[in-house]
Amino acid sequence: MDKIICLGKNYSDHIAEMKEAAPDMPLLFLKPSSVFREIKNQETIPLPWERGLIHYECEVVFKLYKKNIIGLGLGLDLTLRDLQKQLKEKGHPWEMSKVFKNSAICTPIQGVRDFLNWQDTPFVLKINGEVRQESKLSKAILKPNDIIHYVDKFFPICDGDLIFTGTPSGVGPLHPNDLIELQFGPIESTFRLGNENG
Repeated sequence: MDKIICLGKNYSDHIAEMKEAAPDMPLLFLKPSSVFREIKNQETIPLPWERGLIHYECEVVFKLYKKNIIGLGLGLDLTLRDLQKQLKEKGHPWEMSKVFKNSAICTPIQGVRDFLNWQDTPFVLKINGEVRQESKLSKAILKPNDIIHYVDKFFPICDGDLIFTGTPSGVGPLHPNDLIELQFGPIESTFRLGNENG
């Protein structure tokens, strides 16, 4: 993997909940591979709580090869929301709020063949047993092939790159010791949130 390419504002219901104007096209930003964390079931993943409010954004993840989708996962694009707000208000780039250790968490990737009609397969995020986000990729503004064509206009796509395809409504804060469950077709991953300093 060379990089993680993320789409922002790719679900209308999320744009509405954030009370922001809809762009002509979804936003694009990058996360380096160094912030990627593949979930090992039942593990504890540390986060930098001392840096302020951390929000989750649950997203379908594509793995690419020769600009084709060869695998699917379910990921959390994490955001330091207070910092992002401050940077936006100053008109500054907000990568600092998106790029930190373990800010791109993802289930193990499954082959596309392991899914039936994956664009209409519900994906679900539960926190402490409560459903917080639930949607389908078919509800996104850009469809899978359109996402790849759009990304390809602006960024060189490398084999193994991941695309986080955007989040639906229901984003919110995380807390230390939260139990996270991610479900998407044959994918089921569970982990807990911990502290960077133990």
